[in-house]
Amino acid sequence: MEKAEWKYCREQFDVDSIEDDCIKKTEEILDFANMVFSMAYSSTDFADLLPKAYAPKRLHIPLHHLIKEDDKIKALVDTYPVILRLQGKSSSAIRAAYVGTVSVHPNARGRGYMIELMKRVEEDARKQGCALMILDGDRHRYQHYGFERAGIRYSFQVETGNIRHCCARIYDEAYMASPVYHFEELEEQGAHLDWLYALYERHRHVIARSREDFWFCLQSYRATAYTVLKDGKPVGYVNLSEDGKGITEFAFEDIQQLPRILYDLMMGFAVEQIGINVGMDETDKIAQLEKVCDYCNASMSHQIKILDYEAVFGFLLNWKQQYSTLAINDYVLGVRDAQSGIVDNYLLSVTADKICVSRTDKAADVVLEALELVRLLTTNLCFVEQCKGIQGKIKNAPAGWFPLPFYLPEADAF
Repeated sequence: MEKAEWKYCREQFDVDSIEDDCIKKTEEILDFANMVFSMAYSSTDFADLLPKAYAPKRLHIPLHHLIKEDDKIKALVDTYPVILRLQGKSSSAIRAAYVGTVSVHPNARGRGYMIELMKRVEEDARKQGCALMILDGDRHRYQHYGFERAGIRYSFQVETGNIRHCCARIYDEAYMASPVYHFEELEEQGAHLDWLYALYERHRHVIARSREDFWFCLQSYRATAYTVLKDGKPVGYVNLSEDGKGITEFAFEDIQQLPRILYDLMMGFAVEQIGINVGMDETDKIAQLEKVCDYCNASMSHQIKILDYEAVFGFLLNWKQQYSTLAINDYVLGVRDAQSGIVDNYLLSVTADKICVSRTDKAADVVLEALELVRLLTTNLCFVEQCKGIQGKIKNAPAGWFPLPFYLPEADAF
């Protein structure tokens, strides 16, 4: 069969010119993605799943990478821009490209279109000054493009029996006689939205949303956000998954009240079992969730590809220092390119008042390939290597530095 003629297209719409032509082009792109995903999985509507990127007033945000044959879309990859910033440190921020809506027409598979698009996506991300790329999906599929699982996610499972017994130990019978907390669905122009966004900023070590993004992000994957009220005043929010059986994100003014808030939520919504995900850096939440859970699982979270090692190492070390004490030390990390074999060494230095990362000619304490580096330094596999003692690949790492954190709530996913 003769190879089809194709061309690459890059589309992003101007915020000031979301007109009929732009809307028509977006509808064409989404029709294609919906068709591919609906054939492979189940009925899909990306405008409904991800309003933060595909709602009419947000069409200027995603960047579309397309391959067309005879002016018809045959392959698509979209990217959603994310700026990750550390709480209280406006100067500590990195730019990332969240990759999603990855789709190839069934009749166009095997032509190398996805290889071409992922190459273009990376080139574009580098031009935009992105320090890393993030995506979710099949791990072994995306390892081919240089992505690997990163970070640790804790998943807690709470049943009504757990929460009843826990609250009975903590509170007296009179306090449990009637609901204390009430839940009001959060609207786009809700009266408490500014207060809730400020709460979000105060209670996260890494912030991935602006005030403008906040409500739209909470609607991702058909989740529903609720303001938590006590005596008519907001004290927090919870984001419930589409089926109502999972809390994908929450923030409370007083985390000590989590058992009682969770009790009122589960009783009020008639939920017998609920799952709750948090990152390894959310230590105050983990301490409270451990009290009320039936069991907890630890797993890897997102997949990342590091484009700027200096920026990412520095950011992740500063992230960890937000909730943990890093030993004052130096560590030279060598990163080997899997194809060329070239090793670049980076000096990671923690002093009493700052963290610095820079290229160096010093000998490496450890040399790892890119995928191995992400696995060993940010996931549960770090603990496996540490248990090996002097046989472990990171046996000489400074105390408390690893694993580095990397977890974003589902509302930030794309």
